[in-house]
Amino acid sequence: MLNKKIKRLIVPFSLVALITIPSLASAEDGENNTGALLNDPSLTKSEVNDLVELAAEKDAQLEEDLEKTQKSGEFGILADPDGLYYTISATGYKQETGYWCGPASGRQSLSFHKTKSGSSTGLPSQTTLASKMGTTTAGSTTTGIANGLNAYKSSFGFTGNPYVAADITNVSNPQATFETRIKGVLSKKTNAPVILIETKYLPRYNGHAIRHYNTVTGYSHDYNTGSKRVRTADPHFSSSYYGTYWNPLGTTSANGVFRAVYMADKNGTNMAMAY
Repeated sequence: MLNKKIKRLIVPFSLVALITIPSLASAEDGENNTGALLNDPSLTKSEVNDLVELAAEKDAQLEEDLEKTQKSGEFGILADPDGLYYTISATGYKQETGYWCGPASGRQSLSFHKTKSGSSTGLPSQTTLASKMGTTTAGSTTTGIANGLNAYKSSFGFTGNPYVAADITNVSNPQATFETRIKGVLSKKTNAPVILIETKYLPRYNGHAIRHYNTVTGYSHDYNTGSKRVRTADPHFSSSYYGTYWNPLGTTSANGVFRAVYMADKNGTNMAMAY
């Protein structure tokens, strides 16, 4: 059912989102660009409703799988007997223009699938991914990123685990749902989620504020201290931000990855994550 719905939801972009691939931009060109659209003009109300249904279906399955996983320890790698530690391997790529954080994050996710599957197919370029994702000089949409990733599900062997674009502010417990989505796919090593963030809510950005995409590659929870962290691969063109980092999870009021995603979702209609 999930795969059939995913196929039905790969929709063409509106004229607003038709892409013209530009020449590579310098870092300075992107300093004040978002790389991620505030709003998603490509979806109709019925398509949004379908995505909400898909996300609810996937969340329920992930929650069920997590219960089994945490009881058996089958997929979890415990850094400590009193904690959870889930990681996947993904290659980092700097975005090649100031507004290609979406394609770069998607390429990072596909690097995980390529390694896991052992596929001989080469990774698509950021130029190719920008085209498939409908990225413009204004940035990307999360639905575009999910569609772009799913275009490679056969090439890189994740046909049973398509990416779903979803919000996080429209559920009863946003933080618990966010953690379920991240832990659920990382624990079984099925997907490398791409998240939409407002960077001013990440401590390592020191107040620098852009809308941006990162790839999630890890989650940890120390039961003794209560500390929760999320590892992300940041494709930012600047070496000040590019790289792989363990960040605090945060809450709706305390800075960290969850707050950065929550506020990005709250402030626009562009969806919060592709997972």
